[in-house]
Amino acid sequence: MDAAKITLSEEELELVQNARLLLTKNTIIEKVYALFGQIAHDIRYRVQQQQWALPSEVAATNPKISRGENYKGLPYVMLDYPRLFGKEEVFAVRVLFWWGNFFSITLHLKGRYKQRAVPEIKKRWAQAVQSGLYISVGNDEWRHDFETDNYIPLHQVDAGAVDEVLSANEFCKLSARIPLQHWDKAPVLLTEMYEVLLAVAGC
Repeated sequence: MDAAKITLSEEELELVQNARLLLTKNTIIEKVYALFGQIAHDIRYRVQQQQWALPSEVAATNPKISRGENYKGLPYVMLDYPRLFGKEEVFAVRVLFWWGNFFSITLHLKGRYKQRAVPEIKKRWAQAVQSGLYISVGNDEWRHDFETDNYIPLHQVDAGAVDEVLSANEFCKLSARIPLQHWDKAPVLLTEMYEVLLAVAGC
């Protein structure tokens, strides 16, 4: 084996001896779980109170919080609620914490749910623009970064190109991004964006 491949740099040697680094990371992830649990509880109550006109099969779903260590090399936590994922049909709201990057919240529509929502999205386009939403322009519905080949701000979509953007893929994703610097405001900001996304979709 090439010795250079197993030799630690000065920075790596310092980090490998720092147990507090991973212990602190674990504490932060636990706090993200608590934050997402709080949001899920609030949104589930609103769904049960029929605040939004969700399809019954979508409203019947339960929140799911999951985590991973390697989305593009970095840890993440996801809250999916409401969540109905099928090969041809999707209606889901996904809240994502991506280490070192951001919080995001995404409305993911596919199949008949997209077909129903598109006229409502077009009707409320100005509201969506004012809310700072992004729209997916990539062809991978499971990609979450905000690179320009994946998401663009709605205000950059020419008025004459709205139909083209909405029909470009079988799925439609509207998303908002919240900087990690706004951690303390994240529960309120994410809950507000739930309201915006579902309203824009006509729910």
